[in-house]
Amino acid sequence: MKKKSKKVFAALLCAAVMLTGTAAMAAPSATPVPAAMPGGGAAGTAEIIVQGSAQVSADPDMVTIQTSASAKAGSMAAAQEQISGIIEDATVKLMELGVLDEDIVTSNYSYYPTYNYEIDAITGYEANHTLAVTCRDVEMLDSVIGVLTDCGLSQIYDVSFDISTRSQLYRQALELAILAAEEKAQTMAAASGRTLTGLKSIEENAGYGEGYAINARADMVTMESKAAGTGIRSGGVSVSARVTAVYTAQE
Repeated sequence: MKKKSKKVFAALLCAAVMLTGTAAMAAPSATPVPAAMPGGGAAGTAEIIVQGSAQVSADPDMVTIQTSASAKAGSMAAAQEQISGIIEDATVKLMELGVLDEDIVTSNYSYYPTYNYEIDAITGYEANHTLAVTCRDVEMLDSVIGVLTDCGLSQIYDVSFDISTRSQLYRQALELAILAAEEKAQTMAAASGRTLTGLKSIEENAGYGEGYAINARADMVTMESKAAGTGIRSGGVSVSARVTAVYTAQE
C-alpha cells in the first residue's frame, strides 16, 4: 500500500513540473515591441508623394510652312504636268535661297475630276500639291513666302515656329521639375512635423514627355504677292516636364 502511494505522489509531482514549465513559456515578454506603420515602416515614419513640374522657354530658331498649289486642266495628265512644274520651280528657287533639299517635303498630294452637275458630266481634272518647307533661320521667312507665292503656291496653311535644341530644353525642364518636387516634399514634411530622410522613388510622367507650346502661329493665310513683309511674328517656344516622386519622412 505504501509503494502505491509513492507512485501516485511521483506522478503528481511530474505533472506539476510540466504545468509550471508550460506557464513559464506562455508568460508575456516584459520588453515592448514597436508598432509597425502601414507599409512596413516604423512608428513615426511616413511617405510623402509629390508632383513637380517646370517649363523652360526660348526664342525659336526654325519655322515650318505648309503651302499648296493647285492646277486645273482638261485631262489628268495635263493637270499633273502643271502642278509638277510649279513644285519643281519652287524647289529650285527655295534651294537657291538657302533652304535645304531635305527640308522641302510633300505633305499631301491629291487629284480628282471636276464635275458639272447641271450637265451630269466630268468637265476636267484638278491636281493639288502641298509642301512642308522648313527654314532653319526664322529671318528667311518673308523671303521664303515671297518665293512660294511667286511660283504659284499662293496658300499658306500653317506657319509653326520651333527650336532645334528642344531636347536640351526638356532636360533642363526635367531637372527643374525634380527640384520642384523636392521643395514640395520638404514643405509638406515640415508642416507635418517631420524631416525628409530619403527619396524612395521618382518617375517621369509618361505622356507629358517632351511637350512644347508655340506662342505664335499663322493659320490659313493667302498671300497674293511678294509684299514688303508678311507681318508674321514669332513667339517663344515653351518646353515642359513633370515628375512624380515618393519621399520618406521621420518625426
